Amino acid sequence: MKKSVITALSVISISLWADPAPVADLSRTGGTTVKPKYNSTAERIEALERVVEARANAQLQMQQQLSALLDEVAELRGVTETHAYKLEEILQQQRNIYQEMDRRLGGGQSAASTPPVTAAPPAAQEPAPGGNPAAVLGGQSSAVAAVEPEPVVTSDTSEGGAYEAAVNLVLKDRNYDAAIPAFEQFVREYPDSGYVPNSYYWLGQLFFTKNETLKAKAQFERVVSQYPQSSKAADALAKLGQLAERDGDAAAAKQFYQLLVNKYPQSKPAKAAKAKLDTL
Repeated sequence: MKKSVITALSVISISLWADPAPVADLSRTGGTTVKPKYNSTAERIEALERVVEARANAQLQMQQQLSALLDEVAELRGVTETHAYKLEEILQQQRNIYQEMDRRLGGGQSAASTPPVTAAPPAAQEPAPGGNPAAVLGGQSSAVAAVEPEPVVTSDTSEGGAYEAAVNLVLKDRNYDAAIPAFEQFVREYPDSGYVPNSYYWLGQLFFTKNETLKAKAQFERVVSQYPQSSKAADALAKLGQLAERDGDAAAAKQFYQLLVNKYPQSKPAKAAKAKLDTL
């Protein structure tokens, strides 16, 4: 390889020896042009090697700078996604607070005197059959009739702290194995919390990441059937469609996507579902 490079450089140097590029000698009066002088072919090859090495170093520096810029862009993208998630959580909390204010102002004393409905612990709840759109649709109507509207986020600092700690295990620590029992513990301790639908959705996402598809389906179906008014219901339906596609069940995927389009037509997942229905 080195011999071939030297041979190529020798050919170039011979051509340059025959007709070297003129150089302006500014130190002389009138700016006369002179030609570079080399004592030997070895000097010409050495000069060419320096030029090639300088260009290679310049290209290497540019590649390193480009790689550093790409790393910074990826980091900024992650920060942006984290901020977007936190903003969505804050907006959801505000919506829940407004709904609770309207309920209390409209219900008056009768609403205040009504005893709260205590939800059963997650261990006692029967998860919907995995991957069965008909079962999800059939279970949804009965669940809607039996389950109260989505619980309101309270101002309990221990509740909010527990949920935030579980979320941080995912977003900050990337400790998915620890996040799963943290969310499961949260829904056991705060079954009426407004964060419960989100917790089930997080569990579905975590099981999906661990490739435990049956557990992921059970969590997403729970969000759809038990919390149809949740902001995560549309996303859960989209995930169920994706899981059906992964399993090669195009018919089930179509049913999930069609249900998503029919029930949540204005949601962002519904737009993607419409495109999926055109391709399946």
